[in-house]
Amino acid sequence: MDFVVIQHLDIEPPALIGEVLREAGHRLQTVRTDLGQPMPDRVSAYAGAIIMGGPQSANDTHLPYIADELAWLRQAIDDGLPMLGICLGAQLMARAAGGEVTASPVRELGWYPVFPARGAASDPLFSGLAPGGLMVFQWHGETFSLPQSATLLATHPAVPAQAFRLGGGQYGLQFHVEVDANITAQWIAAGEGERAHLGEGGLAALHAQTTEHLESMRKFGRQMTRNWLSLL
Repeated sequence: MDFVVIQHLDIEPPALIGEVLREAGHRLQTVRTDLGQPMPDRVSAYAGAIIMGGPQSANDTHLPYIADELAWLRQAIDDGLPMLGICLGAQLMARAAGGEVTASPVRELGWYPVFPARGAASDPLFSGLAPGGLMVFQWHGETFSLPQSATLLATHPAVPAQAFRLGGGQYGLQFHVEVDANITAQWIAAGEGERAHLGEGGLAALHAQTTEHLESMRKFGRQMTRNWLSLL
């Protein structure tokens, strides 16, 4: 099957998600909207879409490519196209479905736990999320309100909207299950404002927590992506 990857920055690739899809024999076409590449003409040309993160905001509708993505996502959601939205991708999905994107009450940079919401118990992707939560990698300063059509799947007391489902196979995740240690290092190196916010102590804690929690998160992310593929 063919999948389209909507990518907004060179250092924010699908990584683990792409690996799982390719291992299953599927093909990925990457569209770099930040470089001026147009959104696909036909939603029906793909079995699914993966919408990645980036430094942009879903509110940046003054950028033509963000406005184009939102219009494309509205059509794709209406047409029932399966999708995985990660961080900015989830925020774009939420806004396209009628939610609002606002400043996050907590600037989540590094490792934070997410916990299953009520809707997770019967969900094919999130029923395996342990009641005690999972430490996941976060790198965002905005959050979103849950669209009326969405089911909340994962949450956190400080930033409640962590993962949701729209239609069948349409999922948004605020956090980054796809990353590896190299990708997180690239984001830290590129993120001057993020480094200043964390400070030396925060950066040291982040590196230590990456060593501690990365593999368990990637295990969850790999199984989650396989479960998503099984729905298609």
